[in-house]
Amino acid sequence: MGSIPLEKDLNWWWYKAKNNLLTHILKKFIKASNLNVLEIGPGLGNNLQTLSKYGIVDVLETDEDFIDYLKNTNQLKEDQIFKSLDEVGKKYDLIVMLDVLEHIENSKEFMLNLKEILHADSKIIIGVPAYDSLWSVHDEELLHFRRYNWKLLNEETKHFMILKKYGFNFLLLPVRYLQVKFTKPTSINSTGAILNSLMYSVSKLEMILTKIGLNPKFGISLYVVLKN
Repeated sequence: MGSIPLEKDLNWWWYKAKNNLLTHILKKFIKASNLNVLEIGPGLGNNLQTLSKYGIVDVLETDEDFIDYLKNTNQLKEDQIFKSLDEVGKKYDLIVMLDVLEHIENSKEFMLNLKEILHADSKIIIGVPAYDSLWSVHDEELLHFRRYNWKLLNEETKHFMILKKYGFNFLLLPVRYLQVKFTKPTSINSTGAILNSLMYSVSKLEMILTKIGLNPKFGISLYVVLKN
C-alpha cells in the first residue's frame, strides 16, 4: 500500500470535529482511566493525547511516513508501534479505528481477528466514510476500497455487540453531496482560514445537537461503538 496523503495542518476543522466526537463517545462509554488502548491507523497522531487520558496507548500503523512522524515528534516510542496484528502480543481494553476500515481489503477477516487481542467486554470505536453515492477522487487518493452504509458496517462487525450508532457531519451531508457531484474534492485541506472556521462552527453546532440526543444516524461518516 502506498503512502496516504493526509492533510498536515492539525487545526483542520475535520480533524478537530472528529476528535470532538471521539471525546464525546469516550466520556459516554469509557469510565476507567488505566486501560490498555490501541489506535489502529493513527496517521499523524491527532487522537493520541485524547486517548492517553484513558491509559497507555499503543498503535498499529503500516505507513512508514506516519511511523517516522510519530517517532520524530516524540509521540510514541518504538515498543508502542506495531505494523501488523501478528506483532501484537497483548490484549486491549479499547481499540479505536477512525477512517481505517475502508483501507483494509479483507476487512471482514481483519475485524474477526481483532477478537484475538481483546479482553471480554472490551470496546471498539469505529468511524468510516459513508455511502457509495459520495465516492469521488478523494476516495481514490486516500486508497479506499469502499464506502459504507449501515447494512455493510453491520455485516463487517457482526461478531461484536453494537452499543451505539452515530452519524457524523450530518449537517454537512447535503453540501458534501453537491460538492462531489459538481466538483472534484481532494483529500487535503483547501478551505482557507475563514471557511475552515465556518465549517468547524457547523461541526460544533452538530456536537451540541448530538449531546442533547439528536442522533439521526446518517452523515458524511458513520460511527459505531462495539463491545466484544
